[in-house]
Amino acid sequence: MGTSFAAAIKPLLRRQIFVTEEQAARELVRDYVLRKITSLQREVARFERRYGMRFEHFSEYLHQRSVLLETCVLEPSQRQALGQAIMREEDDWLDWKAAQEMLESWLGVRHEVAA
Repeated sequence: MGTSFAAAIKPLLRRQIFVTEEQAARELVRDYVLRKITSLQREVARFERRYGMRFEHFSEYLHQRSVLLETCVLEPSQRQALGQAIMREEDDWLDWKAAQEMLESWLGVRHEVAA
């Protein structure tokens, strides 16, 4: 282990919170990964609650709204309001997609760390 890591966990070893540097590294990494997963699960759940659907359905919903904006005859004020709403939803879509992909990545890391 690196000297900076060893110095950082020295108080934990001294207090016998961990028996070895290897145990400390394993448990600290596992805890970090689980915190990342929990945070991303909350973020994904927040989007699911906000829109009342899962990401895949939201993608379809957003596509349908974009088609509606392009094909429907709307009053200028309606077109502007719909366009602005779609832009906000697209921002959420990007954030949601990033959270979903990062969650999948961290879940993969969790399996690697557990092995």
